[in-house]
Amino acid sequence: MSFTTYDGHILITEPGGSPQLYERFLLTDNPGGSRSLRTLTQSPKGDLLRDVNQMVAADWRPIETIGRLFYKGEAHGSVLRRVIGDRLHSYIWNQDTEVDYAEFEAPPNVSIGYHAIILDSWKMCFIDKSNRDMQDILVHSVSNTWNGRTLGHGEKIPSKARYDGKETIDLPAGTFECDRYIWATSFGKELHVWSLGPYRMLARMVVASGDKEGTVYELGAMTETKTHWPAA
Repeated sequence: MSFTTYDGHILITEPGGSPQLYERFLLTDNPGGSRSLRTLTQSPKGDLLRDVNQMVAADWRPIETIGRLFYKGEAHGSVLRRVIGDRLHSYIWNQDTEVDYAEFEAPPNVSIGYHAIILDSWKMCFIDKSNRDMQDILVHSVSNTWNGRTLGHGEKIPSKARYDGKETIDLPAGTFECDRYIWATSFGKELHVWSLGPYRMLARMVVASGDKEGTVYELGAMTETKTHWPAA
């Protein structure tokens, strides 16, 4: 049995600023074809911390996620989700309450959103690259805010994106050929997203228009490790 891991970090550069660490990640290509992604994200102001673990099937269909939010020095709880068939099961543990449960529809093209930046490239996984027109994206988010500073059962947030071809880009982590997408978000922003390799890692994201215009997220470093376990 064998598996591959990719660990690294994402840098953020805000307009007029210098690059700083934004998100650490560990992506695993699991035995059987599923993928797991662990992220730890800290806002530039240092007042928000997100800890997210997400697993998707080989066809990018969500399987399960858990996310924890810490904001302004306080724990705001955890949200655990599991997709079974066409249903999304959601459990919340808030700081001062018992568990709360809700159930939602899970359409075939839905993604689970926890506001980890590297997961934004996974939201492009259901885009048909043979079609250069705008296509529907559906995300069931935990928070309908730009930076995800709240935590709850959330809601489905529709938006649109299109494939814009391949492009070779230079990053702090190296030079890579990527798939580029144009994303018209529900927040009134146009984002340009570069997706790297078969595991669809975020290589770069640029806020092309809207609030925070000019902000750039880039792959700062990445290490690939292949592990082989001998047969018993």
